Amino acid sequence: MKTFFKFNNWRKAKINLFAAMMAILLFVITGCGAQDEKASGSSKTDTIVIATKGFAESDILANLEKLLIENDTDLKTEVKTLDNKLLWDAIKAGKADTYVEYTGTALLNLLKEDPIFDADQVYEVVSKGLHEKHHLKILEPIGFNNTYGLAVKKETADKLSIHSISDLAKVSDELVFGASQEYLNRPDSWPIIEKTYGLKYKEIKTIQEQSLQYQAVKQNLIDSMIVYSTDSKISESGLTVLKDDKNVFLPYYAAPLIRESVLKEHPELEKTLNKLANKITDEEMQKLNGEVDLKQRPPLDVAKEWLNEQGLIK
Repeated sequence: MKTFFKFNNWRKAKINLFAAMMAILLFVITGCGAQDEKASGSSKTDTIVIATKGFAESDILANLEKLLIENDTDLKTEVKTLDNKLLWDAIKAGKADTYVEYTGTALLNLLKEDPIFDADQVYEVVSKGLHEKHHLKILEPIGFNNTYGLAVKKETADKLSIHSISDLAKVSDELVFGASQEYLNRPDSWPIIEKTYGLKYKEIKTIQEQSLQYQAVKQNLIDSMIVYSTDSKISESGLTVLKDDKNVFLPYYAAPLIRESVLKEHPELEKTLNKLANKITDEEMQKLNGEVDLKQRPPLDVAKEWLNEQGLIK
């Protein structure tokens, strides 16, 4: 009986030893497989996560990045929709790699700097600040400036030869202006514009929602309003954005922003994304936004069509 138990214990020990050896072998094979996967370019780090803020313009720009990266490199991409706070947290945590930001937003919201009104100076401060404080690189501006703008009905601008806000100031006493109460009372907005240009409208109407301001223009209830310069509703509403000849509006030039660690691992991305540099004007961005906002086309389709037209993808 004792002999049997000794034999049985020896057999169990042998089985356990065999199982342990197989587990070690499996671990080694799995580890090698993971290294092979990384070497072949299919690892998770080779997926570039592109963030968008979830409105038409941001969605289009994210898809421009996506299509360029997929066309020019072997990298995979993933587009994530995040609001401002979540997007910035994701970038800092390394859960998103790149997105298109606006220089004015980076200056005020990300770096907490005081307003600067010279576009080149803003870019310089933002570039240095993002690098030093957040290890991020802002690439070359795409071209358009999605800032505030003062707009006038096109027929009125043509009739009175209004091309700039200074031109508008000379005839503003003949026109009606519409804006939200919040914008009229903001110390960094309307008071500065009014004082700098000496605007004296015949009447100022308080209209809270911008969509209602556009309707008021169409119904000839107001002649002038504040707009975002790349809003697709500008041309649809028959408005002309005037030149800000005294620079009262902060510059908001769009430019790709990317984590420096990602650029170190994939330096080719800088050249690829810089293909967008100075390619899109305010008017062109208005049209692209209109394809999504007004015609309800998918942002990916709009981005692909534009890149094909520019010869930037095959």
